[in-house]
Amino acid sequence: MSIQHVVLSDLHLGARESLLTHVDRSGAIAEGPSDVLAAFANGLGETLGDQEKPQLVLLGDALDLGLSPFGDVSKSFLQLLDAFYPADGPDLFDREIIYVAGNHDHHLWRIAQDNSFISALENGEMPGDLEAVTKIFGTPSHHCRLMESLFMHRPHLHDASVRIAYPNWGLWDSGTKRAVVMHHGHYLDGMYRALSNMRAFIGDGEARPATMRQLEQENGPWIDFLWSDLGSAGEIGSDVGSLYEVMLSAGASHDFAESIARRVTGGLHAKLGINPKMQLKYGVTLDNLIRAGVDLTAGRTAERQRYGYGNVLGEAGIDDLGWYLGTPLSTEMQQELPDMPHELSFIFGHTHKPFQDELQVDGYDVPVGNFNTGGWVLDEPTLMPVQGCAAMLVSDELEVASLRLFNDPTDGEMVPVRVEGNGRLNRLVDYAAKGVERASAHWADFSRIVHSRIVEEADHRARQLLERSNTQLLEAAE
Repeated sequence: MSIQHVVLSDLHLGARESLLTHVDRSGAIAEGPSDVLAAFANGLGETLGDQEKPQLVLLGDALDLGLSPFGDVSKSFLQLLDAFYPADGPDLFDREIIYVAGNHDHHLWRIAQDNSFISALENGEMPGDLEAVTKIFGTPSHHCRLMESLFMHRPHLHDASVRIAYPNWGLWDSGTKRAVVMHHGHYLDGMYRALSNMRAFIGDGEARPATMRQLEQENGPWIDFLWSDLGSAGEIGSDVGSLYEVMLSAGASHDFAESIARRVTGGLHAKLGINPKMQLKYGVTLDNLIRAGVDLTAGRTAERQRYGYGNVLGEAGIDDLGWYLGTPLSTEMQQELPDMPHELSFIFGHTHKPFQDELQVDGYDVPVGNFNTGGWVLDEPTLMPVQGCAAMLVSDELEVASLRLFNDPTDGEMVPVRVEGNGRLNRLVDYAAKGVERASAHWADFSRIVHSRIVEEADHRARQLLERSNTQLLEAAE
């Protein structure tokens, strides 16, 4: 047995809140890996041992293009390369990386779409439109030009490549009928299906799309508008960084939603002469539509986000997960595979809350194994026990195990790095656990460094929030 793939998600490289981003005392992106990143590479390298180098899968939001400038993100990605592919040491991974874009780095998929369309034109073809999605199984044909251009800054990596897939990528074994499918996880979140919700609101149809193509065609532009590269949008981009903090308060989030709706409807009337009270269909006015759309995104999603802070996955999230596995993903696999998988493992991130479990889904012989990677950033100034991070390990037999790296140390203690399965009989768990035991000294250093960094970041964010609250109180008093 060997570990063939290591899956990492939600690195948010370039974001100051990411435990992996290395910044100097002035707040600028520094040279070389952060202490956390270097310790993680040491622990993982010792855990893997002398086996064949596994393939690295970056499962979305690896680059924090949603809120960080391209330059900062690019410098931070070089920090990752220096940790995983050092010039003066052995590579940790195979030099072909798989990249599955998420919501914060959806822009990378847009670049790949554009490049593919332009290449087709240069070859004398005339495509009907941009390619909406890629196939799940097989080596992706698209290259991530941004990342491959960054490899040029490290001459010893001249032969490395990054293949990009979207919104899913997977592995299939026809002999055992096992499959592993990976998706960043944003389409399990109703916030990122807002235009599908809007379509259903207007036309009274099914809000959740039946196919991957429909899902992306309807909602990809919304993701671009909402997050994709706000980091390069100047002051307004940095202002959006307070969105998570707004979500911490029910009253604030509803005020926020109402404020957006008023500005949109007022601007339409004042600048374009469009009456927000004009009727569109079935007595629905433009003002109704705009307010409903904002509430479906900034308002209701804020409530679900707050509720989710105490749980790895709420009731609505479980329902969305079942829909994704049972409808668009099932449809796509039936088109690509000769048979439906007898045993499916589904890996995703996005929530920043790691877990592993099983879920019975119609159309599958056995419960689907679900594995969440968590993330490397703090979403709140308050530490939460469900927040944390894991790396997913996939064996040559397509078994999956979770390398549980950390959770927020709410009681002042860090649980040691360990390997966990989802309850299903799994040889990989025992195999990987032996590697973790072999690397126990490295993982102990990692836990100590992460603990210190989390406490430092939580204190910093709490001070920022307090200063902002005091400023608002003073302004209100004046």
